[in-house]
Amino acid sequence: MAEPLNATFFTLKHRDRAVLLPATLAFVVILLVLIAAWAAMNWHTFMLFVELFRTFPDAPSETVGMEMFTGMMGLFLSTVLMLFPIYVATASYEAACLRWMIRGESPGFFGLTLDHDTWRVYGVYWCWFVTNLAISTVAGMLMWPVMFMMMGDIVTQVPNEPDQAALWELQIKMQALSLIQYIPMIFIGVRFAPAAATSIARRRFSFFEAWTVTSDRFWSLLGSFVLIWLLAGVVIVATSIPTATRVWPYFEALWRDPGNEAAMRAYFEQFFAPEHLIWIPIGYGVTLLVSLGVALLSYGVNARAALVALEEGKIQPVTE
Repeated sequence: MAEPLNATFFTLKHRDRAVLLPATLAFVVILLVLIAAWAAMNWHTFMLFVELFRTFPDAPSETVGMEMFTGMMGLFLSTVLMLFPIYVATASYEAACLRWMIRGESPGFFGLTLDHDTWRVYGVYWCWFVTNLAISTVAGMLMWPVMFMMMGDIVTQVPNEPDQAALWELQIKMQALSLIQYIPMIFIGVRFAPAAATSIARRRFSFFEAWTVTSDRFWSLLGSFVLIWLLAGVVIVATSIPTATRVWPYFEALWRDPGNEAAMRAYFEQFFAPEHLIWIPIGYGVTLLVSLGVALLSYGVNARAALVALEEGKIQPVTE
């Protein structure tokens, strides 16, 4: 009989010394520096966005429109460029956490290094990117004919302007239908979830070996991940209540009459009111903390799965 994983809170297991906390703090500092650099490069564009939404639905001037276009191009390019150092820093952080939980090692700057482990984890990220891209592409191709079949009532209204309520209803149906693609994503995601942990445990890039690690463990791992995300969801919902209660009446009015210019203006004025804007950085701060908590607990689940696979002989470490 397979050994119980008991992996959900493996991250919180008592260890001889603290490594995860200083590694997390160091990673947060690096992440904030990178985000601050990105924000500084695009600050003028952000201010244009705020002004545009504040005065919506008034059309911007030609000069402001050109500034918006230039700023959007700069925002896109700077985001693409910034993704590389951010993902490398994240890979170094995940490698540091997994290396400590699996091998009890903590080299470098609070465990953060640009060693082979970091690049193995970074390689796993690319595998996840290709996997998600493939699933999304297939799902998108299947959605096209379904979408056209669901647009029957709207197409019959052409050349007249389609009913706004019907467009909203179609959008909701399409969003609900798009959730189907997450079924294969969840299955593949759980089966290959310990790919980075397996690479750390084996000291070799081992994305596909994660399938062996999770054999007979799917439901245990899925249960752990679901519990972690439920706890994160409760925290996020609780911190979103002040903003939601303030904006909801205006959103409901806009929902009932999407074409009402006054309702639209009132919604944006309320959303960008000074007393509401203060909650935006608070929300981002809570989201960052919750994301770090989810990441740490997930690393622990994956580390525990890899350790048990080592104990059971499913995988073997490779001598470097």
